[in-house]
Amino acid sequence: MTRAWKILLGVLIAAGLAVALGIAVLRSEWAAHRTGQELTRIIETRLDAKAHIEKVSLAIFPRLAIEGHGLTLVRNGDEHRLPFIRVDHFHASGSLFDALKRSIDVVEVEGLQVDIARGPKPKGSGLRGARDLEINEIRVTRGLLRILPDNPEKLPLNFELDTVTFHDFSFEHAGQYQAQLTNPKPKGLIKSSGSFGPWNTYAPRSSPLSGDYEFIDARLDTIKGIGGILNSKGSFDGVLEHINVKGTTTTPDFQLNLAKQPVNLDTKFVAVVDGTSGDTYLEEVDATLGRSHILAKGSIAGAPGAKGRTIALNVSADGRFEDFLRLAVKAQKPAMRGAIALKTALVIPPGDVDVVQKLQLKGSFQIRRGQFTSDTVQDKVDELSRRGRGEPANEQVSNVTSDFGGDFALRNGRLDLPKFQFAVEGARVALGGNYGLPTQQLDFEGSLILDAPLSKTTTGIKSLLLKVVDPLFRKDGAGAVLPIVVSGTVDQPSFGLDKGRIIGR
Repeated sequence: MTRAWKILLGVLIAAGLAVALGIAVLRSEWAAHRTGQELTRIIETRLDAKAHIEKVSLAIFPRLAIEGHGLTLVRNGDEHRLPFIRVDHFHASGSLFDALKRSIDVVEVEGLQVDIARGPKPKGSGLRGARDLEINEIRVTRGLLRILPDNPEKLPLNFELDTVTFHDFSFEHAGQYQAQLTNPKPKGLIKSSGSFGPWNTYAPRSSPLSGDYEFIDARLDTIKGIGGILNSKGSFDGVLEHINVKGTTTTPDFQLNLAKQPVNLDTKFVAVVDGTSGDTYLEEVDATLGRSHILAKGSIAGAPGAKGRTIALNVSADGRFEDFLRLAVKAQKPAMRGAIALKTALVIPPGDVDVVQKLQLKGSFQIRRGQFTSDTVQDKVDELSRRGRGEPANEQVSNVTSDFGGDFALRNGRLDLPKFQFAVEGARVALGGNYGLPTQQLDFEGSLILDAPLSKTTTGIKSLLLKVVDPLFRKDGAGAVLPIVVSGTVDQPSFGLDKGRIIGR
């Protein structure tokens, strides 16, 4: 063997021994410990936090693999020392050559919780001169993102993440993501994709994001008192603490358990989600219920000391009365048809009770050219108009339209109408009372004002006899004013004279 071959053989043996030694070192507990220390240092630098990993293991064949358990991060300056990131398990893989360049192919994370709160202002540039970490793909399963409010008495805004995949992740620039999560109330699947980042180390809630979302087959019956299947699409942008959202919803079978009658409901909305409080501000809601147009604006916000959030809206509607009756009255056909104009303040406080029981309304309404669908009720209205005009035998007066209006308030399932006006040609009714939504019971009293005197409301001998009492019931230019009571139900109302008030006269 020549000298050259001996030198070459020696080099090969030395190289082999070096490789074997290197492999042995990389497989050692020391290498795993050093890897854990390096990961900890990178994470602490990038997230301005104190990091701890319970266990790290390392493998190099067939690819580099780093596995860790029990990762927790506590933000620097957090006097409570509570973790803001927790990871049950993570697994990173890639080529050894790429890893030396701070690049990893895939990171799989299982059991992630991120609590985002406002961090302290930076005292310096902790990232200056730090080399970035590039990750081609991050896959997250069983994740929870919580945006913590500034007010400790308010609930956090929770996003339960079934799966999230980040592409081209870096702390220095934005990356793409796809996410899938199950929304608890109303229960349904949300799919989202878009852009996230770069991560703001010292103010995580200022980290930008944007994208599109799809809310699929949300079951409204997971909220007590309502039903139907909702689907929604839209887009969003902003930062975690101020997310602008635009979208549409469709619910072809929206219903209240009170009547269980489906009505088509479509909406377009513009909203802002405020991560500092967990509150949502509805800047514009444009809805169509059946054939009725509804506009709303308000908030879904928490209150100090209260569990859950309160819906508070200012609502105006212009449409068909029968659309609203189908939601509230259990009947094969609506008791009445007509045009309605409505303005109300709407409040739904939190609580695990039927929506109708906790729904609060206060406003005014007007129904124009209404007609009752029940022949029995419409016949009574026609008769009232004939008598009010002083034409009790005129059968040509039929299918008379009615106008309604007044102030109202709804609370605890009871509709109060302190000033309620009902008018047909020849007569009008001024009432005050209430209507029970669950029982559909009417309880009203007021006055019946007729254009004609009492003697003109009938014929024959009765007409002659009533002329004697006509002066007793004339009032304020009306032909007759009679005290009345209304009871029964919407389908079967009962009208009668209030004999006690008549005798009192």
